[in-house]
Amino acid sequence: MPRPAVKLLLLDEDDCLLLIHAEDPRTRTRCWYPVGGGIEAGETPQQAAARETYEETGLADLPGGRLVWEREHTYQYDGRVVEVHEKWLVCRVGHFRPAPARLSEYEARSVLGFRWWRANDLIETTDTIFPPRLGHLLKGLLTDGTPGDVLDISD
Repeated sequence: MPRPAVKLLLLDEDDCLLLIHAEDPRTRTRCWYPVGGGIEAGETPQQAAARETYEETGLADLPGGRLVWEREHTYQYDGRVVEVHEKWLVCRVGHFRPAPARLSEYEARSVLGFRWWRANDLIETTDTIFPPRLGHLLKGLLTDGTPGDVLDISD
């Protein structure tokens, strides 16, 4: 059964998206991915989003987000296969410098840093971005606004 998870589109006032840069401790492959993680028992997606944002970036008092996408995904990381059902929230935040407050053990071994990305930079980069279509999806969201219905962005 897929693990429930929340992913965050943390957008600053210049429409830049915060991503985490990480390296798989086993394979040494590097990638960029959005803030987020598992939804714990009894948590709402909003509560999990606030907790994950604080743990991974140090940002407290996350504004409420709007659910825009969902995704079923299976990935391999650190020698494990993980199945997730992600709920994607868009949250507007002021630009800030991330400083993790409470990384998990595997996050502490793998997180290399952070970067604020523009949609076009995500589209044009040769770096590995998860999900792979994130730049195009973000550009559509910024151009068309939040969808009336939650979009399924599963691979």
